[in-house]
Amino acid sequence: MPISAPDLAYLGKVSLDEYMRNTPVDQIGVEHPLLKKLMAKRKLFLGAKQNVVVNVRKSYDSNFAWAYGETAVSFNKRQTTDQAAFPWRRAVDGFYISHDTLFGNGIKVREGERGQYKLEQSEKIQLVNLLDEQMESFKLGFFEKLDLELHRDGSASSDAVTGLDGLIATAPATGTVGGIDRSTALYWRNNTATAIASGTAGALADAMEAQWRKCIRNGGTPDFILAGSAFIDAYRKTVTITQNAESGSAKRVDVGVGTGADTGLFFKGVPIVWDPNFETLDALDTPLIPWEKRCYFLNTRFMELRDDDMDIVTPVRPHDVLAMYHMINLRLALVLKRSNAHSVLAIA
Repeated sequence: MPISAPDLAYLGKVSLDEYMRNTPVDQIGVEHPLLKKLMAKRKLFLGAKQNVVVNVRKSYDSNFAWAYGETAVSFNKRQTTDQAAFPWRRAVDGFYISHDTLFGNGIKVREGERGQYKLEQSEKIQLVNLLDEQMESFKLGFFEKLDLELHRDGSASSDAVTGLDGLIATAPATGTVGGIDRSTALYWRNNTATAIASGTAGALADAMEAQWRKCIRNGGTPDFILAGSAFIDAYRKTVTITQNAESGSAKRVDVGVGTGADTGLFFKGVPIVWDPNFETLDALDTPLIPWEKRCYFLNTRFMELRDDDMDIVTPVRPHDVLAMYHMINLRLALVLKRSNAHSVLAIA
């Protein structure tokens, strides 16, 4: 028996909905650590004309002074806040399966009403297998691309979201972020230390210590450290491990640290997470400061992903194409609420 086109579209939408809506955090795993962290703390935003706007405190404008007797007290007019506006952008992806492809898998599609045709058991199995493969590939591809774009600075397209490279910049004294000019707004610059001579004894540790203190001074302890392979290797070589021998027992020596994608390395008790996408970004953009040489001290209290939740869509097929179409829409913005609570480091 064949299946009707409306029933096919319905089954496809249900399958896509199950794959996409409730799996962003759990299914990404350690392969996309930045996206995993952001999705874990994501917040929904309602419709906005063009920007997600946050209020930021730029100064206290204190008029503190000492006074005695009849010393006049001076008063000032204060403007302690500013608004940072981050344009939301729409991420989309879509695919189709032609009716002939379905027919080649033993599924015949008719243009009848829903319920007019019903699948045989063998056709149900074939359809489920075909949809599973399509949906799995669709999901993995969407999140892979989304993760990469959340790393980049947004300059690749006028419709791209501003990601980590734009918000926590390696040259934080230039550019406009959230509508605020960093060349004049000193409070809106992130911390940075580049060209660190990691081959010099103590240089890397000293630079990390200095940047850590700057982050703490401006908002508290970073809770997420993201780094590339070259930086992690340089840091690993600065660590000296002392082993205490136990007489009477066999010894096991393992030069490797950590397990799997977990580096097993820490700084100030915070795990240093390896981001395998840094290598992809180097090949994609060839930046002046390679991603693989970078390390980010991030405070996720002051950086968050805002989105309007995924919209699962089944467009009506064109009149001249026999196929089933599916797509998703996701409006989002990566919002920076405090810049100087973060730092980016890079070895030479």
